[in-house]
Amino acid sequence: MLRGRTLLPIAVFVWAAVAAWNAEKPLPPGTHVASLATRLTESQVQIVSASAAGSDIEARELAAIDRASELIVLDAAPLSRAVGRGLLLQRTKWPNIKIVLVSDPRTEAYGGTPVEYLESLERAGVIVARVRLDRLRDCIPLYSALWRLTVGWWSDPFDELDPGLRAALRARNGKADQRRLLVADDGAGGWVSLVSAVPDGDLAVQTTGDLARDIAASELKIAAWSSGDDRLPAPPRAAVLGPGSIDARLLTEGAIRGALLDALGTAAAGDEVGLAAPRLSEGRVIGAVLRAAARGAHVRVLLDPGAAPNGVVAAELERRGNGNIELRWRVRPALATASLALVARRGELWASVGAADFTRPSLDDIDLESAIELRMPLRAAAARALETHFSAKWAAGAAYPRYAVESPADYWRYRFMEAAALAVY
Repeated sequence: MLRGRTLLPIAVFVWAAVAAWNAEKPLPPGTHVASLATRLTESQVQIVSASAAGSDIEARELAAIDRASELIVLDAAPLSRAVGRGLLLQRTKWPNIKIVLVSDPRTEAYGGTPVEYLESLERAGVIVARVRLDRLRDCIPLYSALWRLTVGWWSDPFDELDPGLRAALRARNGKADQRRLLVADDGAGGWVSLVSAVPDGDLAVQTTGDLARDIAASELKIAAWSSGDDRLPAPPRAAVLGPGSIDARLLTEGAIRGALLDALGTAAAGDEVGLAAPRLSEGRVIGAVLRAAARGAHVRVLLDPGAAPNGVVAAELERRGNGNIELRWRVRPALATASLALVARRGELWASVGAADFTRPSLDDIDLESAIELRMPLRAAAARALETHFSAKWAAGAAYPRYAVESPADYWRYRFMEAAALAVY
């Protein structure tokens, strides 16, 4: 009995220590990136707004792959059959081309790429880096600490190819690589990059020029600590900056939240704010939205109705928004939603487009996420395209009361789960 009373506090202490360390441990290289601004011309920035079937974005990816002859760096999960065939074809056309695929190690049953796709690419000479998600911070530290101390010792994502207990327990850690990035040379000495949420999504940003270097550099660092492959290439060389009117930056993980909070912090009376995301729950972002509304900014928020805790968050924004926050729901979506944030003020548009929704796992350096930040005149073609995209989604949305959850019990349950890091939002 005495021995049991001694071991129990030790076990609890070890559990708590592992949870605390993996919630705050140093981030691996290539994460939490806020690149220096790259000045681009209007012709170097294109907004790809897919209207149906998502084929527009995948067609851009395939076209960029087809032009490449030196280097392709792609972060994608799941990898579509068409993109996989495109990579194999380029290896055949250009035997010396370097192709690096960074991919989530989840099995196909949990949203990953079929293992036979990855193995066929490796046999063809493609460097496949399956992300070591355990190097990242934990989303649900209390569960993940217990998992690390028990099941984690006998659980390898590369062995868990079929759905089963070990794979299911690993999946409950709530970790993922959700970046969707492509960098490729254009076959003529230049570079193209494409950032989207998912291949069948509704929005992406394509750029040409020096931003590709920052994207590739981040991805190659992740590939290095995930694979240890000594064949990894160097990122593209920096180009000479030219004239332009658009400042573009790569943002990843927590840097996305920092930029979003800075942009919302400038919004006041006369300014327009638009947010569209699958999910909104991150406390600091919600607070920044409410403060912008309190300063007189007009805020429109478009959310997916089926994702928790959007219903109670919408009710909070409606209740505390001083009449300056409008809410709508994206119903019957044909395409997956990219996350979009817009702040228009004094003739300039700030925009963030990417895969990261506005939740703690996406914005608190837990999952791997990516976004492109753009600062540009409102008259720029890219600015007009983003505002048109948001306005079209807004016009098709359902009114606030339809899916709102105004129950105090649901609200406080959400606040507790989010604050205690007990949920994947």
